[in-house]
Amino acid sequence: MNFMQDMTKGSPLKLLLTFSLPLLIGSMFQQFYTMADSVIVGKFVGADALAAIGACSSVIYLLFSLFLGLSAGIGIVISQYFGAGDGSSVRRGIACSVYILLSASILLTVIGLTLARPILTFLGTPEDILQEAAAYFQITSAGLIAVAFYNGISSILRALGDSRTPLIFLSMAALLNVGLDLLFVTVLHMSVSGAALATSIAQFTSACSCLIFSLRTNPYFRIRRAEFRPDMEIMKQMVHIGMPLALQNAMIAFSCVVLQSVINSFGTVIVAAFTATNRIENLVGQIYIALNTALSNYTAQNLGARDTDRVRRGTRCCLWITAGFTLLMLLVMYACGSMFMGWFVSDPQVIRIGAHALRLISLFFIFWGFLYVFRGILNGAGNAAFAFGSGVLEVVGRVGCAFLLTGLPFIGHWGIWMAEGVTWILVSSAGVLCYLRGSWTQRELIGRKPGRQEKSSPA
Repeated sequence: MNFMQDMTKGSPLKLLLTFSLPLLIGSMFQQFYTMADSVIVGKFVGADALAAIGACSSVIYLLFSLFLGLSAGIGIVISQYFGAGDGSSVRRGIACSVYILLSASILLTVIGLTLARPILTFLGTPEDILQEAAAYFQITSAGLIAVAFYNGISSILRALGDSRTPLIFLSMAALLNVGLDLLFVTVLHMSVSGAALATSIAQFTSACSCLIFSLRTNPYFRIRRAEFRPDMEIMKQMVHIGMPLALQNAMIAFSCVVLQSVINSFGTVIVAAFTATNRIENLVGQIYIALNTALSNYTAQNLGARDTDRVRRGTRCCLWITAGFTLLMLLVMYACGSMFMGWFVSDPQVIRIGAHALRLISLFFIFWGFLYVFRGILNGAGNAAFAFGSGVLEVVGRVGCAFLLTGLPFIGHWGIWMAEGVTWILVSSAGVLCYLRGSWTQRELIGRKPGRQEKSSPA
């Protein structure tokens, strides 16, 4: 079966929706990795164990975010080659991605294993949860190579219009993760270490399965020996786009790390409340992320084919979808906030604080959604300057506002959640201005020959 899809032809709305749906389902399953950890640990071990996971989640996201950025850069380059019809460069790009991802995963695994406890101590992690948080961090770091290659393979497949294959294996791994969580935490009583081990095993399963299936079914993965030689031009393009995206994600994650230090200063109850609300926000954000990824690949393919009008039509479709979904989520958060918090903990104080925080942050969801729409277009266009600039804005907004707002006596710990909302306003505004200026339509596009080429054979 051929899962590849040419997004330079057909209805933009239909293409974006059909491409986004598997992404959304896959993202929801991916959230089960952390959701299962949090729910099972919070319910069967306690609020302190949940806080231990939350205390290191932002640092772990910092490591994950570097792979996400590099993978996105790899996917954008391959997507533009695919849109331009350059099949030979697609295959060489896949080969080059192996060198990039392997080097990055080895480096970050060493950092995670050796510096987990010093990093958490520096962030002011409460002493009563420090040991378990460090164990969770180290075990998760041991699985970073699986994170790197699963995200890299998934990004390549999406670049070729295939958003379904990653879903298949991610869904299987998510179910495995839940089963192993129950085994390690509730039966073997391994606490947060068991939750981390379950996640790492599931990640290795999804990475290996997706790679094997792609090698057997996707002709672009059947790479000749000569094509495995490093192509410096393609690697330079991938790094040129991927590194700003990695830095963008790293700066976002860094701002979350600094925010975590502010959260830690309010004690275990607030840490647990923020951890639970953050998991719920992550579920809501999956529709925005799915549209972002779909629009990024859609943009890259159509810019590879030199068709900017289709990009604009796709943008309008995504804005309408985002607005409708945001209104629905606003109503849901006001009606069901306490119920959602009850999924994670039984402590009435944590539930009360978290439910109010969900109602507060939902007022800013529209800016969060628009942020992802315009970031998707500009990332797909390979706009490295915006990727880096928006990352800087996230650091300034999230860190600056967190310290400022939580320092005001009449706001206090509510400033933690308000800082997120203000940051979304800043970055979405920058994205709108950059899009309206139109410079993204005039960028030098990837592709060795001008204009649309005849599709070359994948093998």
